[in-house]
Amino acid sequence: MPDGVLFGSSKAHKELRRILVEDQKLDGVVKLASGVFKPYTGVSAAILLFTKTDSGGTDEVWFYDVTADGFTLDDKRNPVDDNDLPAVRERWGERDRAERERARTDKSFTVPKDEIVAHSYDLSINRYKEIEYEEVEHRSPLEIIAEIEKLEGEIATGLADLKEMLR
Repeated sequence: MPDGVLFGSSKAHKELRRILVEDQKLDGVVKLASGVFKPYTGVSAAILLFTKTDSGGTDEVWFYDVTADGFTLDDKRNPVDDNDLPAVRERWGERDRAERERARTDKSFTVPKDEIVAHSYDLSINRYKEIEYEEVEHRSPLEIIAEIEKLEGEIATGLADLKEMLR
């Protein structure tokens, strides 16, 4: 289904998500990479995995963030080596064991039903995924300016030498 259904704020979107979580057993949400349906559409999509129970049963929901499906994400869709789909199948089989231990910074993790309910049944993986930021040390602006000035000096010297050779 289109990604918008996972987090849309309309009454219909919220009710559909509530029904999946409360009245059925929502097992998983697989967020697909944007572009997997190109050239036909560029709409981001997700796969919802659920069991029809008509009596509930959702305790936690398993999420997987697919970033590669074995093809480029442009209109040509040429084969590439990166492919998360085999890992999706493997981790799906482990979701009752190892997946519960995964950090929310990983490609897959589980979220308890209570947390999903607290977020108005939002099923967007970005709502629950934690992003790790890598600290990057930058040189000071004065150091960069000094390096530019040095390079400009070397260029000026090189140009002067070149002019001298051409005389």
